[in-house]
Amino acid sequence: MSRRDHPVLEALGVLALFGALVAIAPGAVLTFAAEHLLHAPLDVGQRWTFAVAGSATTACVMAWRSRSGWDGSGRYMLLAVMTSAALLVARFGVHAAWAAAMLREFVP
Repeated sequence: MSRRDHPVLEALGVLALFGALVAIAPGAVLTFAAEHLLHAPLDVGQRWTFAVAGSATTACVMAWRSRSGWDGSGRYMLLAVMTSAALLVARFGVHAAWAAAMLREFVP
């Protein structure tokens, strides 16, 4: 079978990848900031690992500190969407240098 046989599966895969990238955006920003503030050179695998770990830790803390886990999860997803939107605007809307540097470091 060729890729053209399953355009719906391909679209779902792209949507799942986009959702995963949105979900780890807060951890990616934290990793990028920590790397530059501490002057600690990390390779791509370490950046992605710390981004996922930072996002998971942030989500767990937000869920634990809220009245219910669902409130915290909703707040985390709101934070993730707002972070992703800010990164997209900074990179493509106002052409900020730090957003381009962050993108370049996570995707060589």
